[in-house]
Amino acid sequence: MLHPKQHITDLAEILKRRSIEHIVISPGSRSAPLIRAFSERFGDNCISLVDERSAAYFALGIALYTQKPVVLICTSGTAVLNYAPALAEAFYQKVPLIAITADRPHEWIDQFDNQTLRQNGIYRNYIRRSFELPQYTVTEDDLWFAHRIANDAVNASSGNPKGPVQINVPLTEPLYEDLPLPSEHLRIIPEFAGETMLSLPQEFLDMWKNARRIMIVHGQDQPGAIEALKPLLEDPRVALIAENISNLGSEKVIQNSNLALSVFKRNSPAPPDLVLHSGGQVVSKSLTSYLRKARDIRCWRIGKDDSIVDTFRKISGVIPYPAVPVYAALNKYIQKKTGSDYRSDWLKLSETADNLASAKLEELPFSDIHVFRKLVDLVPDNAVVVAGNSSIIRYSQLFRFRKKLTFYSNRGVSGIDGSFSTAAGIARVSDKPVVAMIGDLGFLYDSNAMWNREMPANLKVIVINNEGGGIFHILKGPSDQPGFKKFVEANHPVNIAKLADAYGLGYFAASDPGEIEEKWPELMNAKSSAILEIKTNAVTSADSFRKLMAGN
Repeated sequence: MLHPKQHITDLAEILKRRSIEHIVISPGSRSAPLIRAFSERFGDNCISLVDERSAAYFALGIALYTQKPVVLICTSGTAVLNYAPALAEAFYQKVPLIAITADRPHEWIDQFDNQTLRQNGIYRNYIRRSFELPQYTVTEDDLWFAHRIANDAVNASSGNPKGPVQINVPLTEPLYEDLPLPSEHLRIIPEFAGETMLSLPQEFLDMWKNARRIMIVHGQDQPGAIEALKPLLEDPRVALIAENISNLGSEKVIQNSNLALSVFKRNSPAPPDLVLHSGGQVVSKSLTSYLRKARDIRCWRIGKDDSIVDTFRKISGVIPYPAVPVYAALNKYIQKKTGSDYRSDWLKLSETADNLASAKLEELPFSDIHVFRKLVDLVPDNAVVVAGNSSIIRYSQLFRFRKKLTFYSNRGVSGIDGSFSTAAGIARVSDKPVVAMIGDLGFLYDSNAMWNREMPANLKVIVINNEGGGIFHILKGPSDQPGFKKFVEANHPVNIAKLADAYGLGYFAASDPGEIEEKWPELMNAKSSAILEIKTNAVTSADSFRKLMAGN
């Protein structure tokens, strides 16, 4: 006779055998059978984080860095809803997460039973697949179905494209009984994509061969694509635009397109004939506007997406293969003697803009921009940098980090709510220094990231504190609205030093470039996770930013 919770034991065992490594658990009662099954099999690879929203972003950080599925486990009710922001971020960044949500029995849904809501399919708009296990194991068919679901969930999460999935698990009482051993004949069903011969469309190849000005726009991505792109950068027709979160650091890559196109609004290079667009989101609003306004552009999207991605409103066709093999296939079509100086024109523009910005900084009072110019020099080589959203990610794009760094940012849906937790997740699985650069509102919004008994010691957090949402001083319109200070800027009185002390994190403070440089060694050498709070003035920072971007 089958044990009614045989499928719970087998779920944990199958995921273990499918090479899942990391389990992030938030406490709960309804989820007790899941917690027991997974903790018995994964041991120290389980971590307990009480706040489900923070826990989900923490798992996101692990999955971002490893590119392998990470399991989340929570109890029923509103706990399930708290996973939603991180799962949406994972969906748009194509990050593999498996959210296992404990649920009440079917018969008690909508009956005013405690901690109960409609959970099955609750994330349907921003996950790859949604599954629900049988309520209990009665027949061999129930077990066969549960095994199939477990394998299907792993395959869906780690497939092409990767992404988050949900396994909803209705659980009946008793919840604290002993669980059975795994089934003798577990079904392990991996999915193999197989080798597919890449064939580039002739229409696309004709455009490539005939183009005089080619722009490759590579959006947010994992490290690794630069080696396939390097040969293409020998073609003088090709200008590669890639921000720091694209992880394509090279002297021949234009990383500061937002600064360059803002400073030289009337003197930018001619629009390209052909655009190759790959990767995730692009931060630069100036670049997006420049390409949308241009005429007679042919744009090809490279990558496996769920729908046609036409960011620049110029789409001509889609090549549904990963960017790296497409770039590698194009290497045989390089033209080194063309008479075109398109790449050179963009590189000169980028370098000139960088020099002008550095010179103009000398004339401006201390502000957020000076902080980032200083961080360019201080962040150690081979570190991991996690950039918060709003003004932080924009400031981080202004200057070239001329070191070997890896960049991450929650730019899937660009929320400020989980950058700290994501950085903590990355730090848990990285042996490198992890430097998180976060604004004060983003830091406070996600302060439960510090509610972590296993906070990684290699995580160092830079909080740029201008006492509110600095981005709203930069954008046109918000600062002119009635009630700006209270309702838009969200000015706050929080003492970050006391908050850090409450959670037992190291704390340092600075308010000018000299103090930043003085405190930096102490921050990086701290034996625990630590915070460097840098205080700036929001109005001065916004004014300096506008002057820097004013243009010639």
